[in-house]
Amino acid sequence: MSIKTLPVVIALCCLGTTAFGQFQGQVYFRDEGVKVFAWSQEQTLAWCGGLNNPQPILADLNHDGKKDLVVYERDTKQVKTFINNGTAGNPLYVFKPEYARNFPRVDEYLKMDDYNRDSIPDLFHRGLYGMEVYKGYYNANNELCFTFYKDVYYNNDTHSIGFVNVYVEPSDIPAMVDLDGDGDLDFIAYWSGGSKLYYYKNYQVEEAWPKDSIIMKLADRCWGRLDQVFARPHNLNVACDNSGLTGLKPSGGPNRHTGNCLCIFDSDGDGDYDYMDGNVSYSDIQFLKNGKVESNSPVDSMISQDTMWQTNGHKLYEPQWPATFWMDIDQDGDKDLLFSPHADNTENFKCLSFYKNTGSDAAPVFTFQSDSFLMDKMIDAGSASYPMLYDYDRDGKLDLLVGSAGYYQANGTFRSKLLYYKNTSILYHASFTLQDDNLNNIFAENIAGSAPAIGDLNNDGKDDLVLGQTDGTIAYYPNTAATQAAQPNWAHSVNTQMNLKDSAGVPINVLASAAPFIYDLNKDGKPDLIIGSQYGNLFYYENISSAPGQIKLALRNAQLGNVNPDSSHNPYNNYPAPFIGRMDNTGIDYLLCGSKSGAIYRYDGFQTGNTTINYPVIDTMYSFINDGWRSTVTAGDIDGDGMYEMVIGNSKGGLTLFSQNQAANINTSPLTAGNTTDVRVYPNPAKDMLYLSWNKGFTQGNVQVSLYAITGQKILQVQVKGDQAGTAIPLPNLAPGTYYCEARSGMNRSVSAVTISK
Repeated sequence: MSIKTLPVVIALCCLGTTAFGQFQGQVYFRDEGVKVFAWSQEQTLAWCGGLNNPQPILADLNHDGKKDLVVYERDTKQVKTFINNGTAGNPLYVFKPEYARNFPRVDEYLKMDDYNRDSIPDLFHRGLYGMEVYKGYYNANNELCFTFYKDVYYNNDTHSIGFVNVYVEPSDIPAMVDLDGDGDLDFIAYWSGGSKLYYYKNYQVEEAWPKDSIIMKLADRCWGRLDQVFARPHNLNVACDNSGLTGLKPSGGPNRHTGNCLCIFDSDGDGDYDYMDGNVSYSDIQFLKNGKVESNSPVDSMISQDTMWQTNGHKLYEPQWPATFWMDIDQDGDKDLLFSPHADNTENFKCLSFYKNTGSDAAPVFTFQSDSFLMDKMIDAGSASYPMLYDYDRDGKLDLLVGSAGYYQANGTFRSKLLYYKNTSILYHASFTLQDDNLNNIFAENIAGSAPAIGDLNNDGKDDLVLGQTDGTIAYYPNTAATQAAQPNWAHSVNTQMNLKDSAGVPINVLASAAPFIYDLNKDGKPDLIIGSQYGNLFYYENISSAPGQIKLALRNAQLGNVNPDSSHNPYNNYPAPFIGRMDNTGIDYLLCGSKSGAIYRYDGFQTGNTTINYPVIDTMYSFINDGWRSTVTAGDIDGDGMYEMVIGNSKGGLTLFSQNQAANINTSPLTAGNTTDVRVYPNPAKDMLYLSWNKGFTQGNVQVSLYAITGQKILQVQVKGDQAGTAIPLPNLAPGTYYCEARSGMNRSVSAVTISK
């Protein structure tokens, strides 16, 4: 396991009702050192978090002269970065997420090319208007970074007034290529009506602007002389109306419904550009061949088309709206083709098809290699993964079970499995090995949703299995093994598998995306059932059974602890996913909760067994972890070194792993919000000044006063001499909201919530 030495920020205590935890700062750090094996090979990208709708790009991220891999996921706006540690013809892409921090927020599409010819990749994405450009540069650490350059406009169309943005239909992917061979980048995109291709010519060279310029003019309203309507075939040899276009200079190049992904490339090495069109209405790619060279035409004109590419080879299939990417992904000197599904909520595992160029760029031959390129190197359970650490094989080590919302099926539904990775760790060398990619034959149950929770619900002394389903119900599998010490046998026949019911005989249903957890919440010695719902609450079902083998669950609280992560953004669609238990070396149980935003929330106050009070939140982003939408969490000591690991699931169906590499600060003294018996903080709400006063018995030397944002960020800190009875603190232009004020003197501490208003 990789070990890092970074400081732990120790900050404030939680607030609200009496609580035993405290904000700990960053305790967990990302860990790529836990090895994972499957099918007799190492899954070298195991913890990269999975992919669903990848847009791959090649760029040198670390300035070593080799092309690295960048993958953009449109729906979550995530950029994932992979460094190439291989050699020419044998790339080895290693997940290095730290390089992604240097990217701006990307919208809809991501393209990278060197528009200013300084040998550094630049960045293009939709931005606010259609095409936004960032200039690339390398920082002092040789990391590729970006600075905003411009939104791209043109003004040579008399049909328009003034400058008009180079338009890209929302969700479309445009094309960028030096179409006329003059050295600068030109752009092509479908116009807003979706039937014709607009060619935006870059006049940087023609008008002798500096290389660090993009001077755009609309050059052609029907590039390729084609028209796309609703059928797969395009209309060819169409007339073009370019009236009203002004300021165009001669050069060596050319003068339906929405939803298109373009890829302009030279498919046959003849010097003109053909193109692939991924259409929102179809599951295949339409290929159109340019006849400009063959027919000696002055303009680009498509002369033939393969409406279901490859008709004479391995026909591409993506469930809806394929996107094409032309790049030398295997780094052997010629460009290959990659395809991915562009539509959300479609194919979520076989989502990157690789056609290797087995010829050359002068005479390409695109030969199908895989429909799950890179995916076989990842842990990926389709969409919305739910990990759980549990000693399944009873060898004393925590194994890894992974459920999910399911894998996309050809009929448009999702169907779930349960993955089982055996813990094959030895001390200081953590590892997992895939044993079963369909544990308990869950796939045969044809259920959508397999969020696992394990515990003894029927009071027979053996751990049962429940699976939270997408429709909000709970599938129940009793453990029929001989004893608790034996490996569980979770019955799944038609006679024993059932939708779990409450004590009144009504099927338990939390409406959508059930995320269960089993834990003795009321401290009566019997495991209870806590269920997260997509719509923002935790449901608490008390185990009221009095007989072995009997299930009897009573709903006691449909808003347990008033836990509702992300409620400030959207109180009704938050996907809370609970984990309750130890998650660091303090030996204290906490409630961790995943969320729609990806943040991990940490709650306290439940340890006394009170299930009716509000549970105070200690962290709104525990250990500063946010690694993708719909986070789910499980924690445990994987390799037995006394420090904990945390596995995080996400909407992409993959996993990331974080390790506790230093001891967490231990504070078991209960603190009450305000603690006004020793320290008074006023006024509250405050505006420009905050005042503190304290009793003489509070001081044990000097007093340190700190103000923290609700996220744990320290805003300010002052030292006050111990012989003073208080202090005044100016509030420098702070945004309105809740802050935490901590006073510390020797072993004495007091924390108060403070509202700042303006």
